[in-house]
Amino acid sequence: MDCPLCKGKMEMGTTILPFEMKNGRVIVVQNVPAKICEQCGEEYVDMDVARNVEALLNRLELDGLSMGFVEYGVAA
Repeated sequence: MDCPLCKGKMEMGTTILPFEMKNGRVIVVQNVPAKICEQCGEEYVDMDVARNVEALLNRLELDGLSMGFVEYGVAA
């Protein structure tokens, strides 16, 4: 896959996704699998990974977590 922005080569890697939830809650999901452009650094998360992150955030919100860091591979 080529980068949609600069046409550079995309490589698999990981990224960090910060989320500001309602009521001022902040959750940071670390080590999320992503395609990263070698040229411009743009990051893309696949739809399946995005759905897993969404489910993880919903679960954390139900658990009452108001601020925290979670590892994608451990929590998802």
